[in-house]
Formats: sequence, C-alpha cells, structure tokens
Amino acid sequence: MNRSSVGFAGSLVVAVVVGSGLYWLVGDLALAGVTGVVWGSGLALSIHLYRSHPSLGAEPTWERKRWVGVSTGLITLAALIGVSPTLPISAELRLGLGVLVIGTGFVGLVTASLAELERFDG
Repeated sequence: MNRSSVGFAGSLVVAVVVGSGLYWLVGDLALAGVTGVVWGSGLALSIHLYRSHPSLGAEPTWERKRWVGVSTGLITLAALIGVSPTLPISAELRLGLGVLVIGTGFVGLVTASLAELERFDG
C-alpha cells in the first residue's frame, strides 16, 4: 500500500466513523452524511497539503500562526456559542451542528491554505 492510498483509506475511515457515529446520536441521515464527508475531505486535504508542502508544518511563523489562531477561535466560537444551549433544539442535534460547523471551518482553513500556496507556486 503506497502513501496516497493510506491517506485515502484513513480519510474514508474518518468519514465513515464520523458519519455513522453522528447518525447514531442524532438520527438524521443528511446531517450525519454531510458531516462525515466534510471531516473525511478535511483530512484528505490536510494530508495533501502537508505532503505537497512538507516544510509548512515544520517551521510555523508568527504570521501563519496568528491567522490560524484567529480562524480556529472564530470557528470554535461559532460552534460553541452560535449553536448555543438556548436554541430550542435537542442536545444531540446541537452536538451534530457543532461538529459540522467545526469540520466546515477546518475544510475552509485547509482549502484557503492550499489556494494561497498554489497562487505562490503557480
């Protein structure tokens, strides 16, 4: 098994585990399926990012760390406070929506990094 197929298999496992676990908790197939796809895609894109630019994770600079920190903080704020306990939804659905928001933010951060690196490499 080569490295790319291991990364793909790992991403597929993450998608299935997240999707099936969320379906077990929430019972909504669409929410569980989309969340699984988002997390599996995020992992696959992250693996691609760090394989195509291995020095990216080795030497993080303050300029890069601050934007990752802002992104992570705002995504976490949206997931924890935006999908707040005061909403008239069940706790399980609130958890599912929070997992979806965090996964979507993760994919957004990775794709933005890939787009910016492609712009400089191209």
